[in-house]
Parts: sequence; C-alpha cells; structure tokens
Amino acid sequence: MAGKVLLEILDAPNPPGHLLLGSDALRLVSEARVAVDKEFATWSELTLSTDFPDGRSIC
Repeated sequence: MAGKVLLEILDAPNPPGHLLLGSDALRLVSEARVAVDKEFATWSELTLSTDFPDGRSIC
C-alpha cells in the first residue's frame, strides 16, 4: 500500500510537503497539533507582549 502511494505522489503535479501514511499516523499527528495549538493559545498573551511597541518586526 505505502509503495503504491509513494509512486502516485511521484507523478503528482503538486505533491504534498508532508504526507502521513495510515490512520495511526494521522491520529497521532493530529493529537499533537491540537496540543501545540492549545499551548500556543495558553501563552499567546505573553508571546504578543514581546512585540516592539511600534508594531514593527525584525523580519
């Protein structure tokens, strides 16, 4: 199965930058992303407090 999927991706005009193979991988990564998003939300006020006062960015 995975080999067939990889061959399909080789011919894709716009292949994914990230590809999960299997329901376990999808579940584990999805759960981890939810946890990271929750942590970001929890600390967002502190994160935003580090902006420059005039709103400019160093990037």
